[in-house]
Amino acid sequence: MKPFPARKELRPLKGYFMRAFLCSALLAGSSLFSTVSPAAAQPVEAPKTLSAEEAAADLDQLYAGLRSAEADLFEATPRSVFDARFDEFKDSFSGPVSLTRLHAVFQKFAALARHSHTRIDSLNPGWTDHVSAGGLIFPLTFLVENGEVIVSGAPEGSGVEPGDRILSIDGEPNPIWLSRVKAFVSAETPEFAYAQMVGGEPYFMWLAYGSKNQFSVGVERGSASSTMVLDAIPIEAFSDLVTHVPGFSLEGRDARMLNDSVAYLRPGPSFNLDAATPEDSYAPEALAIYTAFIDAAFEDFIARGADHLVLDLRDNPGGDNSYTDPVIAWFADKPFRFASDFLIRVSPETIASNQSRLDAQQGDADNLSAKLAELYVDSEPGSLVSFDVPCVEPHAEPRFHGQVHVLVNRYSYSNAVTTTALIQDYGFGTIYGETTRDMATTFGAMEHFTLSHSGFSVGYPKARNIRPNGEKRLHPVTPDVTLQAPLFRGSQDVMLDALLERLEARKK
Repeated sequence: MKPFPARKELRPLKGYFMRAFLCSALLAGSSLFSTVSPAAAQPVEAPKTLSAEEAAADLDQLYAGLRSAEADLFEATPRSVFDARFDEFKDSFSGPVSLTRLHAVFQKFAALARHSHTRIDSLNPGWTDHVSAGGLIFPLTFLVENGEVIVSGAPEGSGVEPGDRILSIDGEPNPIWLSRVKAFVSAETPEFAYAQMVGGEPYFMWLAYGSKNQFSVGVERGSASSTMVLDAIPIEAFSDLVTHVPGFSLEGRDARMLNDSVAYLRPGPSFNLDAATPEDSYAPEALAIYTAFIDAAFEDFIARGADHLVLDLRDNPGGDNSYTDPVIAWFADKPFRFASDFLIRVSPETIASNQSRLDAQQGDADNLSAKLAELYVDSEPGSLVSFDVPCVEPHAEPRFHGQVHVLVNRYSYSNAVTTTALIQDYGFGTIYGETTRDMATTFGAMEHFTLSHSGFSVGYPKARNIRPNGEKRLHPVTPDVTLQAPLFRGSQDVMLDALLERLEARKK
């Protein structure tokens, strides 16, 4: 049986993927409009609309589906709040409703759950139309840290510099405009929402403010403050924003020796990096190639006599534990599993979603979907049932017997956080870095249902994953050793250097 997927899902809209999306949009823009200036671009074609009755029917289906299928929809937000917003949104449908507006309304409604996996699982269709037609975007990138909004990128000559603090947008102080933007982000905590915005500021600002040619921005530098009117920029200019020293990259996979005794492994995202479609993200042949890479890396580390392993899960978007279990097995000294309990909400939506996978798999009776189907047959819809998560055995000898040091940061997500919690709870290694923004005990194992009229795919977590130590409270992973990262990432990997210094000091 395939290991159970802790957080199996379509690729999430988080900073890692938002940057990739913006890059693809940039490439499309440069080819489509290489001879056309943004000012001369044709106006955006009016998006498809639904009738008020169709929009209301989809909202009914959205709310009913989430109540039926989400593991615990009202865990963080009372039903009374959902009911009030439902009535408010439904009453607003007084005429034809564009898909652009409907997507925004539905995403805001789903985000009320304050669960990162409860969301409309696509970009707003109006955004694609906007950038394809040369529409302008918000001209700054920023970080939210300790209550302050810090500029991380700005157009050259704009008068705003990286390190400046934003005080207001269009006259609204930070708590107001940030709340406006954050309403579109599915996240358990504000800190998690802000982390997801990084790299995707233009998209989220467009959701909150629509198409604008200028923004009034209150900024502070040192003790001096001023208000500046900044022109919006074409998406082609996004990659040219002036930043601090270009930061080092943690994308992709890497395996090497850092010195004679310390091995370094960055396993990368827990899915197929070359997937052409979501269905290819966890293809067996891709997993086989990945596992061969992991096995070769550990065999090399052992042959070279490595005493320490740095497992780098920073900037890792997560994925499926079938990719991380083979890593852990190389240094685990006892059987392990990613959860002490895995509680699934049984529903018609989840049964149908699971059946669609079974149909696509053409009758492999020993796979996970078949096991889940058996569980659902014997369970009442609406019940919360415990799935018996199988243990994974340690790798046969030779195994890696050195010390394991795991690096995480605020951009470690999903299965990367689950993996970190597993290693911490079983005592397989020491955790270093920043407290994660994503949760260790959390709601995950995404499924989807499709709204009948708009065609939007609704993602939801069908299960509650209790971390191995039994902690039921939703909480991020707190490192055993805190290593501070600079506010702006430079060319030097400060966190990794600090870890290596600690390991070197042990030798003395």
